[in-house]
Amino acid sequence: MVVVFDLDDTLYDEVDFVKSGFSEVSRYLGSNDYFDFMWREFLENGSGKIFDKLIEKFDLNIDVKKLIEIYRFHNPDISLREDSKDILKTLKKKLSLITDGHYITQQNKFRTLGLGEYINYPIFTDFYHTSKLDEKPFLMIMNKFKDDEFVYVADNPKKDFFVPKRLGWKSVRFKNKRGIYKDYPNNADFEIYDLRELKEIL
Repeated sequence: MVVVFDLDDTLYDEVDFVKSGFSEVSRYLGSNDYFDFMWREFLENGSGKIFDKLIEKFDLNIDVKKLIEIYRFHNPDISLREDSKDILKTLKKKLSLITDGHYITQQNKFRTLGLGEYINYPIFTDFYHTSKLDEKPFLMIMNKFKDDEFVYVADNPKKDFFVPKRLGWKSVRFKNKRGIYKDYPNNADFEIYDLRELKEIL
């Protein structure tokens, strides 16, 4: 059996990356007032156009592309949750990962979280010009491991499970209480609230 994980809001909480990115932008701009504004705006309205709003609010003379670059490519202050550490240490099966998002950003997260200790075959879909809505990354894993049973563990019912279910994989939805998809109904084969529950499913 091959167990394949999503990254954001599955193995760590993505809100911690957001907070880390806002902190980095604020350091660059030289004031915690910027962080306070961005964090409040994020909690109230989400992350859309947040840097445009920041520039407008404080009348900053800076290109929004620069702020996005700082946010996207900073070395994040993030860590694995305890349930993630425990399940990664416990599983004796083959482990892989499929994640969407900018390749360098996702690679920085992977490295910072120390996931290379557990996962030898991560797939950053952006690098291959694909996504989790395509069969390509899932077929890459099937071709790599030549196994007969695959499980995908992820958090987002809006896009994570359609392809693996079509390919005959088991699907496990991790319902992250801090995640942005926590209120969406489950469409995976199983739903868990702690990754250590995987031991009972597998």
